[in-house]
Amino acid sequence: MKLEVEVISKEFVRPSSPTPENLRRYKFSFLDQVTADVYNPMVYFYEALDGGPNFNAVEIKNRLKNSLSQVLSSYYPLAGRHHNDADSFIDCNDDGVPFLEARVKSNLYDVVRHSSPADLNDLLPFQLDQLNEISMGVQFNVFELGGIALAICVSHKIADALSFFSVVNGWAVAARGASEALGRPHIAAAKLFPPRNVSLYNTRNSIVRDRVARRFVLEGSKVEAIRAKYADSAAMEGQRRPSRVEALSAFIYSRFLAAINHESGAQPDRLFLVCHTVNIRQKLEPPLPQDAFGNYYRTALTLPSPETLTDDNCSGLVNEVRHQIAKIDAEFLRQFQEENAQLETIKATSARFMKGEIVSFALTSLCRFPLYDADFGWGKPAWAASPALPFKNLVVLMDAKSGDGAIDAVVHLNEPHMAKLEADEEFLKFASPTASSAD
Repeated sequence: MKLEVEVISKEFVRPSSPTPENLRRYKFSFLDQVTADVYNPMVYFYEALDGGPNFNAVEIKNRLKNSLSQVLSSYYPLAGRHHNDADSFIDCNDDGVPFLEARVKSNLYDVVRHSSPADLNDLLPFQLDQLNEISMGVQFNVFELGGIALAICVSHKIADALSFFSVVNGWAVAARGASEALGRPHIAAAKLFPPRNVSLYNTRNSIVRDRVARRFVLEGSKVEAIRAKYADSAAMEGQRRPSRVEALSAFIYSRFLAAINHESGAQPDRLFLVCHTVNIRQKLEPPLPQDAFGNYYRTALTLPSPETLTDDNCSGLVNEVRHQIAKIDAEFLRQFQEENAQLETIKATSARFMKGEIVSFALTSLCRFPLYDADFGWGKPAWAASPALPFKNLVVLMDAKSGDGAIDAVVHLNEPHMAKLEADEEFLKFASPTASSAD
């Protein structure tokens, strides 16, 4: 469904107190430097605001702006401007965050139930692959027939998904009038992972427009059936039962391989790579608080074995991924902090990816993340949704609002592979498509 969205105002929200002079120059960490130049987005839908006599868009907008201003005093890099030169940094000059207000000529109920991920991009303040000097943006979308959608983008160059939720949920606490409960966030990524010369590494290599995105719902009972299927496989004998995310990763990857099988023009010696995002805050020595702000993640890279690649269920992938994630420990991270070997590996992998020698498939899990804690004073969101991201061969897993173990899977593939997945009978036994409008 195509959304009719009209932006009616744009202003800048600045921190409620000025950033101290000693904090004006926020350096990028090494992990920031090697992160893709995109915005991380989320759209929060609130149905309770029905447009009736108690609905006052001006009052709600002012509450959001005032509380955002308070939060920006703590998360001061978000209100600054990015300088991209030999020494990338953010000038924390308090220029502020763009805050757009828009009117949407649609029914929120229809959008929640029938939109594709790409439809939701119309509600965002930025195009995700056009990262510029601004680190955060907000679009306050008011639906003509009631309800609002709060769309938020934060630069992935300085913040990972957990940092995103720390900012948004801190903002919600402030909007409820409890800003005194907010502590000062840990902001020191460049001290832990000092920046390096990465001039020959192009962080835009993985960004693509040639892809479509679809959302599939896997009910709690279907997720448990997939877990049982993998737990009972010979590859898992004597092993801990797979988690929801482990089992879904193997299952979805098996269907991806089925979709790309017999692909014409494919290089016969291609390398297959499965990528999982890993939160490293508690793996560092000493560990960091979970609300530490920055890019505190690494990617576990798994080369599936020939046995896994030829197994219709990819049952061995669960243990293979576990083994690679276990390698990201305190010693691995110490080497990452001190040596350049990791940068050379990243560059080499990126070069092979660009040549088409690597078939990568990435899975990011937001399960158990605080997606639905964003209560700005009118209740928790009816739906927290991910728009279409500028990557292909990517799956984002998110807990469904129902809280019964159901999972939303937002899948990004090129169009021919998506068509095969959408017709895959084995996949559709467990996953229900939600929309298929053109991306």
